[in-house]
Amino acid sequence: MPTIYYTFAAPPVTGGDLLAVDHVAALDRMGLRARAFYCAPDQGFTKFSVPVARPGTSIGPDDVLVLGETQREMLAFAGDLPCIRVMHNQNPFFTFFGFRNVAGLNAYPFAHVLVLSDFSITCLRDLGVTHPISRVRPALPEYFAPAAKRLQIGYTPLKRQVEALYLAEYFKAKFPQYADVPWAPVINMPRHEGARVMAESAIWAGFPLLESLGLMNLEAMASGCHVVGYTGHGGGEYATPENGDWIADGDHEDFTARLGDACRLFESGQGNVRVAAGHATAALFSRQRFESDLHQAWKVILGEKLTAYRK
Repeated sequence: MPTIYYTFAAPPVTGGDLLAVDHVAALDRMGLRARAFYCAPDQGFTKFSVPVARPGTSIGPDDVLVLGETQREMLAFAGDLPCIRVMHNQNPFFTFFGFRNVAGLNAYPFAHVLVLSDFSITCLRDLGVTHPISRVRPALPEYFAPAAKRLQIGYTPLKRQVEALYLAEYFKAKFPQYADVPWAPVINMPRHEGARVMAESAIWAGFPLLESLGLMNLEAMASGCHVVGYTGHGGGEYATPENGDWIADGDHEDFTARLGDACRLFESGQGNVRVAAGHATAALFSRQRFESDLHQAWKVILGEKLTAYRK
C-alpha cells in the first residue's frame, strides 16, 4: 500500500523536526497513510502520537519520501531509489547543507518542494530553483497562550548569543531604572516549557537570524507578549508596525529604546495595542489553516492518486 514517509536523521528534538512530526500526525488524522521514517528503533518517537516505519521497511515506486533540505546523507541514499521524492525545505538559508549548489538541487528528482512561507518561495525562486513549490504554514500549538504577566523580558540567545548578552547589558546601562528587570532565557528546554516563560513575560526580545518564518516571535505573540526585536528576514512576512516593535538589524540604540518604552507601557497598566494586534496575527497560524494548506499541497503533489494513500 503506497505510503508517505517523512524522513528523520535522528529522533525529533529541534523545531524543524517537530514541524515534520506535525505533518505526519495531521496527514494521519486526515486518513492518509503517513509515517515517520527513521532508520533505527523508534525510541524517541514514543512520546509522539504518530505512526513510525520500522527498520527494514522497503520503499516501493508509489511510496513518497519527504526529505529535509539539510539531510545530505539521506538525500544521497534516496537519490536512486524507485520512489517519489519531495523536499521539505524548512529554511532556504540551510539549503546548501544538503546540496552543493542550485544545479545539483534542480537535477535531483524531486516531484515537489514544501516550504513554510511565501518568503521561502521567493528565496528559492531567486536562487533559480525550478521544482514546483507549495507553502504550508505551520500551526502554533494551543499551549502558547497568555497567563498572569510580570515585568520580565523573555528571549532566546541561541542564534545571536554575543549580541543578546551585549544588548541586555546595554539596556541596563541606558535604563538603570529597569536594571533589575529579569531577562528569562528560553534555551535547552522543551517547547511547552518555553511557552510557560513566554506566558508570564510581559515583553519578548526577539533575536531571530536567517529565518524562513520566525516561529518564536509568533509564539511570543500568541502568548500575549509585547514583541520587540528583529524579524530575522522571514518574519517580515507578518511583522507590521501595529503588531510589534521591529528593529533594523544591529540598531541597538533603537532596540533598547523600544524595550524601555515597552517596560513603561506595562507599568502604566494601560491597554497595549501591539499585544492585541500580535495576538491576532498569531491566530492566523491556526491548526485549521495549517491542515487546509497541508491537504491542498498533497492534492497538488499526488493529484488523482491521492485516494490510493488513504488508510
